Amino acid sequence: MKSTWNLVGMALWVLVLVTLIWMVHDMRVRRIRLIVKEHHSFSWRNLAISTIELVVWLLFFGGMSYTTFFQNVNQLGDRVTQTTRYEPLVINTGSGSGSAYYVTVDNSTGKQPVQTYTYLTEGEKYEVSSTDSTVSDGKKAINLPASAYKWDAKKVAKYDQRHQKAWVGVVETTYKKTFVNGIGLHAGRLASRFTLIRIPDHSFMLRK
Repeated sequence: MKSTWNLVGMALWVLVLVTLIWMVHDMRVRRIRLIVKEHHSFSWRNLAISTIELVVWLLFFGGMSYTTFFQNVNQLGDRVTQTTRYEPLVINTGSGSGSAYYVTVDNSTGKQPVQTYTYLTEGEKYEVSSTDSTVSDGKKAINLPASAYKWDAKKVAKYDQRHQKAWVGVVETTYKKTFVNGIGLHAGRLASRFTLIRIPDHSFMLRK
């Protein structure tokens, strides 16, 4: 567990389950009481109480579900922190074809094909999906997909010059360790990761 604030969210989800069990039990008890005392299986008052209980529980459940599963990280503002790291790419000459490349592209098949990018840094090999990464081989290092994130323009220019436009930038967004983030069980956890693979031009990309 990344932060003890997530215990708040765990407690609230337990409360969601407990209130559901209590609500179902209360509805059943009231209906039995209605049948035994008034010899009726239906009353408007009983229906109104059950409806109010159900609406309140659905609001509680819906709020917890949204907070836990459906929040847009890009709209959380100061509830998250963003860190960026830059590393030079290592050129790969091991394909046996005599060509040198920085990144390989593997195309998947199916109705919604996704590309997988593989690249090397000093001592490490990485595979990332095109759903949360991009390859930039134009004059500008920050292409359209990468422009949705904050980049240090000076560092980008420095890496372009120092490493001949062959580097990778990784943006990681992390939830802060706060009470509010703990409600959704996110405190201290990684929210998203985006990878910008910078290469001089498309000839340094090997397609499989």
